[in-house]
Amino acid sequence: MTELSQFAYVQTRLQARYGQLPEAAAWRRLEGITSLPHLLQTARTTGLRPWLLNIAAQGDSHAMEKALRQQLRQLIDEVARWLPPPWRPAVAWCGVLPDLPALQHLLGGAATPAWLLADEHLRPYGHDLQALRLQALRDSPYAPLLNGTAAGPSLAAAWATHWRRLWPAETTAADRAALERLSRLLDRYFATLGADITKDSARTRDWLEQRLRLGFRRHPRQAAAAFYYLTLAGISLERLRGLLARLMLFPLEHAS
Repeated sequence: MTELSQFAYVQTRLQARYGQLPEAAAWRRLEGITSLPHLLQTARTTGLRPWLLNIAAQGDSHAMEKALRQQLRQLIDEVARWLPPPWRPAVAWCGVLPDLPALQHLLGGAATPAWLLADEHLRPYGHDLQALRLQALRDSPYAPLLNGTAAGPSLAAAWATHWRRLWPAETTAADRAALERLSRLLDRYFATLGADITKDSARTRDWLEQRLRLGFRRHPRQAAAAFYYLTLAGISLERLRGLLARLMLFPLEHAS
C-alpha cells in the first residue's frame, strides 16, 4: 500500500469517527439534563456511546474518570494503528496526555490519593517516597517528561517538546505547518483561560472547537488530520466528564 493510499484509508476512518462527535445541538440537549440515569440514557443515543460502556448510574466520579481515561487511551492506540508506521510514535505519545494531571500531582510530592492507586495504569508510580516515584517515572514511558529534573519546566511543555521530536524526518512542509498551527491554537486557548479567571470557559472552548473542526476539514489525507481529530475527541471527552461529574457529585442540587 502506498503512502497516498494509506492516508486515503486513514481519512475514511477518521471521517467516520469525526461524524460521530456531538455537535452544538446535541451538547445543549445533554447539558439540560438534571439526572444521571437520564443523561446516560440520552448520551448513549449519540456518538458518545462507546465511551460510556463501563460507566454506571450508581458509579462514583473516580471510577468514571478512570473509565474515560481508559477509553481515550484506547482511541489513541486505535488511531495510531491506522497511520503509516513513521507517524505512530507521535500519535501514541498523545496517550500520555490523560495522565498529566495525575503525574503533576505525584511530582509535587503530595500524598498518593486512593483513586490513583485504584488505577492500575498509574499505580506503579504511587510510591510514598518521592525518590521512588521519580525513579519509577524515569524507568517508564513517561521519562521524556522529566528532562533530567524532578518535573521539568512544565509537563505540558515537556510533552510538546518530545511530541515534536517524534514527528518523522520526512514530515512534509504542509503537515509541519498544520501541526504548528494546532500547537499555537492550543497554546492560545490555555493562555486565554489562564490569564483571566473570569473568562467564559464554555465560550472559549466553543471557539477552540470551531477552529479544530475547520483545521480537520482543511487537512484531508494528511497526518495532521489525525491530531486535529484526537484533539476534538479529547475536548468532547472532557466535556462529557464535566457533565457526569456534576450529576455524580451534586445529584440533589440538580434534581431540585
